[in-house]
Amino acid sequence: MTQPAAAQEIRSHYVSKAEADGVIYHTLPVTLFEHPEAGDLTFDITYKEHRGGHATLNFTCRMPRPETVDSVCFVSGGAILSGPVGKLYLEPEKRGWKHRYTFDLDASRLCAFFDETQLPEVTLYIDGQPWIYRAKRLAWRSYAPIGYRIFEMIRVNEAH
Repeated sequence: MTQPAAAQEIRSHYVSKAEADGVIYHTLPVTLFEHPEAGDLTFDITYKEHRGGHATLNFTCRMPRPETVDSVCFVSGGAILSGPVGKLYLEPEKRGWKHRYTFDLDASRLCAFFDETQLPEVTLYIDGQPWIYRAKRLAWRSYAPIGYRIFEMIRVNEAH
């Protein structure tokens, strides 16, 4: 995995807040995936220290119909972030539906997920049928080092 430059500016890509039971970190929404028929998939990640290494990933996608997604799989090389999703809302738009979902994941896999040398995909499952969103190559290569750096920083801060 290519290491980001030491001067990589990440502060504009996340927010954090110290709370009595640990620091909460939230990455700002980023659009890195697209489906040729449906459009973009945007996601954000929230991590709170001392939650057993779990993070919450929320994502918004567009689909032609208001079908309910039951699970998701984010894959980047050997890093797999997957699980059942909880529906936050479905909302009609001009051309289709805006979907918003949430799921919990193992945060220890996030550094490996943000590997700029990979070309990841997100697969949504509707009644077992896959709906694949592929990474926008340039957007991924630009953001992956930032995502890596954010979760490396979180790991180091929590360890000390």
